[in-house]
Amino acid sequence: MSYGCKRCRYFLHESCFEFPQVIEHLAHPGHQLILKYTPASGVSAFNCKACHVGDNPALLFNFHYSCNHCDFALHMGCASMPYKVLHKDMALSVFYSNPLRNEAGPLLCDMCNHSIDKSNTWVYYDHSHNFVTHFGCAADSVYGKVENDKDYIIGVQNGLTNVDGDDTSIVNYQKNEHEGTQYKRFFHRHPLQQLDRSMDNSVKNRKCGICGTDLSTDKKKECSSCDFIIHERCSFLPEKIQHPFHPHPLTLVPKKDGVEVQCIGCRQSSGCHTNYTVLYQCKTCEFQLHPSCAACPRRLKKLDLTLCYSFPYKNEVSKLYCNYCSKVINKDQWMYYGRSNDEKRHITCQLAVGVSNCYVTLRDLEVE
Repeated sequence: MSYGCKRCRYFLHESCFEFPQVIEHLAHPGHQLILKYTPASGVSAFNCKACHVGDNPALLFNFHYSCNHCDFALHMGCASMPYKVLHKDMALSVFYSNPLRNEAGPLLCDMCNHSIDKSNTWVYYDHSHNFVTHFGCAADSVYGKVENDKDYIIGVQNGLTNVDGDDTSIVNYQKNEHEGTQYKRFFHRHPLQQLDRSMDNSVKNRKCGICGTDLSTDKKKECSSCDFIIHERCSFLPEKIQHPFHPHPLTLVPKKDGVEVQCIGCRQSSGCHTNYTVLYQCKTCEFQLHPSCAACPRRLKKLDLTLCYSFPYKNEVSKLYCNYCSKVINKDQWMYYGRSNDEKRHITCQLAVGVSNCYVTLRDLEVE
């Protein structure tokens, strides 16, 4: 079955006819991207922000996605690429700005061995294996296995339906199984053991030694050697993570008493809506995140909000106010933004309201 115009002899496969006409992409959260016809080369050329290839006649599709407000455009295949790509035994994450742009010397793609432009190029990168590749090479590894055009079209369609980033990770976190009842964690020198629920009343006014919030009736772990008690969920904070906003791994370290350290996400020195005694810190440079900020999901589907690491408005001169607390959102703060309803929130406000399964995000970012 196909669709077509008899008068001008223009036809489309049914599968091609069903491509979404409007999408929202995580790399361009401020505006929607519209499906547009790609004219012959030289008439109205565009440059894809992902692969930096224009209207190549060798490409299968004669359409692309572009923004009506600025010069942002993507090939249909590039727009459909997932946040993570599995290559051999590595999970490669997409970076919308080159995380190795400050590295000395030439940067070579580990797939094709050709040079990678450091200035403004999307790449797929895995820090733990020190593996970096062109965005286009990663796309070839995904779609290059497709045997025919029909399967390729279906693959792109499936990718575009997940373009909002709900299914961003291909790495499933497996919780470590422990023998016995004692747990030795890197942030405390003594073993921790499960606190009997009958002891809840004796600690109801205590604070968690990690996040600083009330222990309430949640499951807890305590140290039998000293006066240290924490939520069970806090005991599973990963020791090391790889955050998509930073090229180096971040290590969970205790905060130093009397030393003010500003979080890159919320731009606060205290622990956002909590009082964490630990933070994730880069050992290479001055980059640090509160665990709650590091755990912020990239997408809140029910609220239609996307986490923005940079200001979603270009050339915006007026002040931007949080729809939750009515206070100004600084341009160097991360924020949640909803394009459809123009909803704007501090990440701290959203964390105070609550983010379900927040720590699951950290588990997906965990590295050895």
